[in-house]
Amino acid sequence: MDIRRIIAIMDVSHLTRRTIERSLREIDRRALNAMVLVKRHGNKLASYGVVAQAFREQAVLLKDAAMPLQQSIAPLVRVHMRILQNTQFSEMFGRAAQIAGGKKAAVEYLRNSENNWHRNTAAEEEEGLTILRRLIETVIRLQEGIAEQEYVVTNGRIEAALSEHTGAPLMRVSHEMGLAVAKVRDAIWRYRSKLEEVLHESRAGI
Repeated sequence: MDIRRIIAIMDVSHLTRRTIERSLREIDRRALNAMVLVKRHGNKLASYGVVAQAFREQAVLLKDAAMPLQQSIAPLVRVHMRILQNTQFSEMFGRAAQIAGGKKAAVEYLRNSENNWHRNTAAEEEEGLTILRRLIETVIRLQEGIAEQEYVVTNGRIEAALSEHTGAPLMRVSHEMGLAVAKVRDAIWRYRSKLEEVLHESRAGI
């Protein structure tokens, strides 16, 4: 896992987090708008009020589920920095062993040191892959939450269609909430694709 992949993950993580935060604020605002409409029309829109409340609650759950995305980046960067350091030490001892020439004891010591640093590097690389796999698992759980939010959007559109006289504004609110959810969904899909691409390249040693 080279520095370019780490930088790519950092960039896409930052962009994804910002997209999610903006979209969730938009979702919450639209849900509040819907609840204002519900309150204004009383019992006629009670069913839609349940939908709007579910939308807000689900948005909070999505926000909490998204927190580990950024939190996983720092450990991944630290592991990579240790990998770079271990690789440099391994190469340094390897070059020193070549320079030592016929000094058998010195060469043996230097080669052992080189191998130790090489083993440390392999262990750190495996830890980095483990962190990356956990991050992908977090993204998958977040996608499941987004699917539930989309289900709520569908219910909202159904309730809006069934509401007489107030159906148009509610349908507009539902549509706008759906757009906000779609932004989160698309951002997460792009993020997952990038993470899986990096994982594949790291396994293949590309």
